[in-house]
Formats: sequence, C-alpha cells, structure tokens
Amino acid sequence: MYTENISRSGLLIAWRGENAALPVPALGQIITVEVELPANHGFGQKCIHVQGNVMRVIDSEQDCPRVALRVNYMDFRAFHDRLRSFESLQPVANSWMA
Repeated sequence: MYTENISRSGLLIAWRGENAALPVPALGQIITVEVELPANHGFGQKCIHVQGNVMRVIDSEQDCPRVALRVNYMDFRAFHDRLRSFESLQPVANSWMA
C-alpha cells in the first residue's frame, strides 16, 4: 500500500499488496494504518499511526483500489514502536481472520 494524499482529517490510500490483491475494507469499517515517514537524521525514523473510518472505496478496473479514510485519531510515533504494536495486535488480528 502507499499513501496518495494525507491531511488532518483524511487519508487516501492506494490499496495494493506486494504479491497479491488485498481484500478491500467495507464502507464504515474502522481500520488502523501506520504511514512510514522519511528518516530525519536528527530524529530517526518516524511513522504516523492513524485510525479512521472507511468513507469511500474507488475500485478502478485498470489500477488498484483507492480507500478514503476519515481520520478519528492520528499520532506520531517512533518507527520501532510500530513493530512492537503490530506484534501485540497479531493474536487479535489472527482471530479476526480465522
């Protein structure tokens, strides 16, 4: 996935997997994503932790779907914290996908 546009109140994501198509979220679904930011030599690697509601899904035939989120929560975090938060959520994520 990659971020196409971001603001304080919204996020537009190109919904594309590396090797396969990803399931597209439903309208109104609450999802959490983390956007990796470019490294800054003075501060290290950072990311933006975003939770939002899916407001629109644009599914074009020739390209990957676009998912528009209305931001409920946004926080800047150190990049290494992203790995710890993902590891702590993995059992929960696995139960959703079962």
